[in-house]
Amino acid sequence: MSGSPSLRRRWLLGAAAWGAISMWGAAPWAAPRPEITREQMRKKLISLLRTPERARQVGVLYLQSPLARMVPPVALVDTALADMGPDAGIEAIRRYVVARIRREFQEVQVISLDGWIMSPTEAQLCGLSVAARTL
Repeated sequence: MSGSPSLRRRWLLGAAAWGAISMWGAAPWAAPRPEITREQMRKKLISLLRTPERARQVGVLYLQSPLARMVPPVALVDTALADMGPDAGIEAIRRYVVARIRREFQEVQVISLDGWIMSPTEAQLCGLSVAARTL
């Protein structure tokens, strides 16, 4: 690089300033905000439901139960995020949910909602389909 020392210094300071500005501008995008991450995981979980309308019917029952106050549907989102991370693919999430449900049935951790016998994970998943806007 040729030129006077003052020109080189201005160029160096300018380059350093632009580098800092570009890093500052990218900082909000470096890590996803928790609300966005939770919403993305919620959508992935809900996409596992084969019959969303039936899930909402059961979800309403779950949200009216005392258990929903102790273990709200959003707890499933938080647990999945903690166990799998925000970048988990839908197939990995499906395997994760199925494994949880199987384990709960094997350990006889079940709940009854108006005749429906299900695992707490299934009930939370149904509750998510109803409580989507409450996250």
